[in-house]
Amino acid sequence: MSTKGWSPVFLSGMDYEAQLVCQRLKDADIPAVVLSQRDHAFNLTHGYLAKVCVMVPDELMESARSVLEATPLTDEELEQAALVAKES
Repeated sequence: MSTKGWSPVFLSGMDYEAQLVCQRLKDADIPAVVLSQRDHAFNLTHGYLAKVCVMVPDELMESARSVLEATPLTDEELEQAALVAKES
């Protein structure tokens, strides 16, 4: 999937994971956006209707991958984000 100069650098079935990744990239001064194709009506978390992508400009793909490899999401971050998402 590519959208006019933007490509996915991270794919998840959960919005909160994608938001964490997006924020991590923005903190590293890499423009990033979340593109959600997730079907929230049925709360699907797998398959085609559960895609949540973090998109970055094509020319920053390698930099984004480097940031994500250097600072992967921790279990604590994911757990906290899941709890916050559940409360919303």
